[in-house]
Amino acid sequence: MLANAHAYWDARQLSARLGEAMEARSVIEQAKGILMSAQGCDDAQAFDVLVKASQRENLKLREVARRIVDDTIARGRRT
Repeated sequence: MLANAHAYWDARQLSARLGEAMEARSVIEQAKGILMSAQGCDDAQAFDVLVKASQRENLKLREVARRIVDDTIARGRRT
């Protein structure tokens, strides 16, 4: 019975981590699309911009991407 409880909680934690990873990937892809549109670059170049910003600002890549997406949404609401 204890083994089942451990297996359940392990599976639940894995599921939560996978969900977070999928959300982070989605935000990164959105940010790449924004950069590609704004800067006329390709997918790899947009990702490189995100990586460099992440390193320069000492933030996780997903945090840089989230900020780009949020700023773009906020600008869209003001216009």
